[in-house]
Amino acid sequence: MRKLSIVLLVMFCCVTGFAQQKKDRPNVLFLAVDDLNDWIGVLGGHAQAKTPNLDRLANSGILFDAAYCAAPLCHPSRTAIMTGMRSSTTGIYGNKTWFREHPDFDDLVTLPQYFRKYGYKAWTGGKIFHQAFGKFSDPASWDGQYSKSSGTQTPPAEQRYRHGLRDRFENKILARLIDWGPIDLPKEETQDWKTAAGAANFLGQKHDKPFFLACGIYRPHLPWYAPQEFFDMHPLDDIEEPPLLESDLEDIPARGKVMAGVEFDIIRKAGKWKEGIQGYLASTSFADACIGQVLEALENSEYKDNTIVVLWGDHGYHIGEKHHWAKSALWQQTTRTPLMVKIPEAMKGRQGEICKRPVSLVDLYPTLIELCGLPERDGLDGRSFAKLVHVPDSPWPYPAVITHSPFWHGVNHAVRSDRYYYIRYRDGGEELYDMVSDPNQWKNLAGDSGYSDQIEELKKWLPKKNAPHYRQQ
Repeated sequence: MRKLSIVLLVMFCCVTGFAQQKKDRPNVLFLAVDDLNDWIGVLGGHAQAKTPNLDRLANSGILFDAAYCAAPLCHPSRTAIMTGMRSSTTGIYGNKTWFREHPDFDDLVTLPQYFRKYGYKAWTGGKIFHQAFGKFSDPASWDGQYSKSSGTQTPPAEQRYRHGLRDRFENKILARLIDWGPIDLPKEETQDWKTAAGAANFLGQKHDKPFFLACGIYRPHLPWYAPQEFFDMHPLDDIEEPPLLESDLEDIPARGKVMAGVEFDIIRKAGKWKEGIQGYLASTSFADACIGQVLEALENSEYKDNTIVVLWGDHGYHIGEKHHWAKSALWQQTTRTPLMVKIPEAMKGRQGEICKRPVSLVDLYPTLIELCGLPERDGLDGRSFAKLVHVPDSPWPYPAVITHSPFWHGVNHAVRSDRYYYIRYRDGGEELYDMVSDPNQWKNLAGDSGYSDQIEELKKWLPKKNAPHYRQQ
């Protein structure tokens, strides 16, 4: 009888200890901003950026100065983040294929699913996967969705495409999307603001389990429509253009020139560059205000001291740099993205520090697992950079690898090390940049024999095999 009592006591202690462990695990606030480049205050990409809430978050945690997307396009980037697997593994290179319908990856355990497996409640709103609603929001990953809309409302037809350029763009997708201007609507009535309000409301509730709360803000994704107050923050007459080298494309391979497109030259020749810059800056300030609403709610909640905050953009965006006006390229401006991680002080959280080690967004899955004390998961392409969150200058020998394969063509890659940025196109064309002496990537060093050793070292990190494009039937 005594032995039975001891066994039952041990079992009770184990069960209650495990339950307490689950309860004590940190929450995760997972914030995504679509098409956000380095035009935010703390990254200094544009001197006129006004993003006080993002800046405050960065100054209260760790800002990753060299964070890169796994793919410079929305869906493959987000698929890599949420599954921990690169496009070169899954074959998801474009925006129209869904990993749940791939015969080899239909049962992948996504990041929120993994957290749910270990006792977390997972809720989402806005764009976290490729869309805020339907199959591309992956309802199977979540316990609930508090918002299935995103962005801002479209202005009346007579107020759209006032730049007069729509018929000049040959790319029909960009022709439809490239537009900007204020909307006659208070921010509180926009879809992105309501998404943020849904997250804020969640944070004000009582939860009996740790939570994984995701909030996706759609702006500054095109078209750049935002309430008038955010355009007023960036007067058109004061707008500054980013640095531009007229001969920038002369020393890059043919495939790179194709990626650059022609939209920027059309916009610039029409004298609309500053208007576009204003639209992006206004949309970014609007997104910042939405994020601020969520962060304020966390600050005023009971979860303030037990929540890890992660903010990421799915990729960057060119607004004239390298004569390009879009994403879908392999240069720095579209592959680099803001990444901030704030952990509670009780977890040895550090404030206001900058990590300059190159990391990839595909690393977020294993990193959050480690930070939250969940069991390590095999089969991921990413690797945990949790030690960089605790000690930002820790040794880190790994570069970031970026993959892009547009329009069912061959696969192209970029590799970003501590100092160098290497691009290899599907036809063997190459680019190499010294990011210390040439952060604008104006001088391609790939043809200089003095850098052959650096190129050979960087090539070792290229994927050994590229999965074929998955084409849904």
